[in-house]
Amino acid sequence: VRFKGLMRHVCQIQTISRIKPLNLTDMAREVAAVRPGVGANAGVRHYIRRRTGEEPVSFDHDLEKRALERTLGVILFQDQVNQLAIDVGGLSPSDADQLRRSYGRRNNQSLLDHYWELFRDGSAAKGVIEETAWRIFSKFNGGYMFPESHAFAFGVTAYQMSWLKRYYPLEFYLGLLNQQPMGFYSPETLKEDARRHGIRVLNPHVNLSRDLCTIEEDSIRLGFRYVRDIGQNAAKRIVDVREHDAPFPTLADFMERTGLLQGELESLADAGALDIFNPDRRTTKWEIGLRYHPVGKQMGLRLAIDQDTTLLPVLHAGAVMEGEYRSLGMYPSGHVMAHLRPGLPGVLTSQYLGELQDGQEIVVAGLVVRRQRPSGKTVFITLEDEYGHIPMMIWEREYQRMRHQLANSLLKVRGTVSRQEGTLNILITYVDVLGGTNTSLKSKNWG
Repeated sequence: VRFKGLMRHVCQIQTISRIKPLNLTDMAREVAAVRPGVGANAGVRHYIRRRTGEEPVSFDHDLEKRALERTLGVILFQDQVNQLAIDVGGLSPSDADQLRRSYGRRNNQSLLDHYWELFRDGSAAKGVIEETAWRIFSKFNGGYMFPESHAFAFGVTAYQMSWLKRYYPLEFYLGLLNQQPMGFYSPETLKEDARRHGIRVLNPHVNLSRDLCTIEEDSIRLGFRYVRDIGQNAAKRIVDVREHDAPFPTLADFMERTGLLQGELESLADAGALDIFNPDRRTTKWEIGLRYHPVGKQMGLRLAIDQDTTLLPVLHAGAVMEGEYRSLGMYPSGHVMAHLRPGLPGVLTSQYLGELQDGQEIVVAGLVVRRQRPSGKTVFITLEDEYGHIPMMIWEREYQRMRHQLANSLLKVRGTVSRQEGTLNILITYVDVLGGTNTSLKSKNWG
């Protein structure tokens, strides 16, 4: 019963695989179905079951058919609330819209009581008994719903994006990466999705990158503006100096001609943008420290530094990865979980989720890419590993007990598989934190 109550919050990815839209109308109804106002009365569950033939289409009264017949007896759009108020309750169009708006107001009980009386009396005049009128009136709520026109516009956009991703994936991912920050997913998650679709995302490169990301053969080259501390002016300076004269042959030449600050140079080193001069990033940062002098009126001298160089321990793969996450917010050559995987025996990967049985106890691990609390009672968390996403959920009481661990970016989670009506979630029972606090790795959080 508790899980069915949560079905109103099922995510878009799970919903679209069950509704299986075939045309624009289906797309509009799918994107509308996941709004909170539809789920408030288990509308998502009823719509999906009716669409798949698991539940008969029914109406509380024939007067509902004009408004709800096209959506299988379920309120999916704001407009349908108005239409029901007019057709069943006999309200004027103006009063019907004010009724709908009243649900979103504070301290609205007296206002709702007033509109219930109007609705009850109007429906009685049309031959609807009070019990039926109340069942219909109870379907109205203050949760957010799309207007039907907005749902169609949203559906068109969703279809266009899917088409672009299918036929022009390079341009699709390039556009998304160049428009950050935006949307549901972080650049790291977008990079991983691109990788799973056969597209490499390359580190910035002082002689190849521009300010924004660009297409380079069958890959995407990250732009300078992805690098922490490199703003629009610094990015433009690198490109202008390079194009006005020639590519940079050495680190000393790059530093002298661009005049970047030490923090900017070190961020470029962590991002891999200076690897052309020396693939050992620790040595590169040492050289930056030796050569750097603040920009002022007095010109610096290009002095020899050979006597001050030293043999430094080579950065291990984990340190390289941490530097890239710190500088870029992503790890272009891989995923943090691929690095951690050898130390996680017995931890299941996302590629095996489809084989799991309801009630099975498992342990998974990953990078948190989103946290959502749509109802304030349940938290939905998505983990990402090197193979894909792992959907999880936790009840409010357990969340409060484990909230400090769940606030971290890399988690190892024990849980129980819940399969209900074509969806899969891991119900969290225990959480461990991987790799300290991981403050450089960020998730998207709502609610």
